[in-house]
Amino acid sequence: MSTTRYTKFKNCLDAVAATGEGSAIPVGEYRHVVLQVGSANSANLTVKFQGSISEDSPDFGAAQTVANHWDYVQVIDLEDAAAIAGDTGLALSGTDDFRNFLVNVDGLEWINAEVTAYTAGNLTVQVRAYTNK
Repeated sequence: MSTTRYTKFKNCLDAVAATGEGSAIPVGEYRHVVLQVGSANSANLTVKFQGSISEDSPDFGAAQTVANHWDYVQVIDLEDAAAIAGDTGLALSGTDDFRNFLVNVDGLEWINAEVTAYTAGNLTVQVRAYTNK
């Protein structure tokens, strides 16, 4: 008999109003990861999603190196199944938005979110991971 195990929501970014990375979330034990993304105050920013297969959390705010291995990852919009390329990210331009995304976490140990361009507003990214066991 199969049951589903969920995590509680974990904040990766919490009303962030500047450029920078969020809190890395461990996802290695889970099969599926969804992101709940919400902005406020006429957000004008870009957010990109990051992933790593490293055993220990990389420094997502530092440059990518052999010893600090991470990359931007694609997400899928759960509204219309549109893919958002990792290097492109989600760009908001003055209109607040509330979206849900699926992250392909096959083999990933860590995910994170990073605001790479910022002019106004704030952004919250919550992570929920789950698996069937």
